[in-house]
Amino acid sequence: MKQKLTEVLKKDSFRIIGKDRYINAGVLIALVKLGGEECIIFEKRSLNIRQGGEISFPGGKFEKSDKTSAETAIRETSEELGVDREKIELLGKYGTLINNSGMLLDIYVGYLNILSVEELNFNREEVEKLVVVPLKFFKENKPKIERIGVKNIPEFSAKDYNLPKRYYNSWSGNSRKVYFYNYKDEIIWGMTAEIIFDFIEELYKMEVKNDFK
Repeated sequence: MKQKLTEVLKKDSFRIIGKDRYINAGVLIALVKLGGEECIIFEKRSLNIRQGGEISFPGGKFEKSDKTSAETAIRETSEELGVDREKIELLGKYGTLINNSGMLLDIYVGYLNILSVEELNFNREEVEKLVVVPLKFFKENKPKIERIGVKNIPEFSAKDYNLPKRYYNSWSGNSRKVYFYNYKDEIIWGMTAEIIFDFIEELYKMEVKNDFK
């Protein structure tokens, strides 16, 4: 048994338990260099699709034809932004975010090797417009932070399972932070802002560390 357990633990020490129960998706932090300045390309989603009017990274749900979530991120970026896959230079995976709505999001970082945003023939059915934000904006501007509460409302009878009485009605969970960036009256918030905040913080740490080498 110990040998079998050792093999299982070596196989994947970073596995996510219950991954198949989540909506699995992949997105790309799409970087581009325009006029000598590093920028991130976001998309404002069309009003007729899910989460319409909100700003997000290019990306989408994992499909069976995708071998990995990296392929998902590249495929969706190509389709949504109207850019050839050959012009998407994937640098690597940044991390995974699991949110309270049941989505597991793999985040990748890459460059779009284009000279101008006009080269992007974005999908008008899914994307209202592109929002190009200089990287330095996020370095120089901290997000506004709000908090949102979590209330658990069971769809089962806690009494039938002989659970403690505190679970008979709704119960409160831990509140969480919600980040908001305002760039030229375009609000970047939710998961997108949370990822950007973490990404910028890590970049800043690396820059400070490199300054002392």
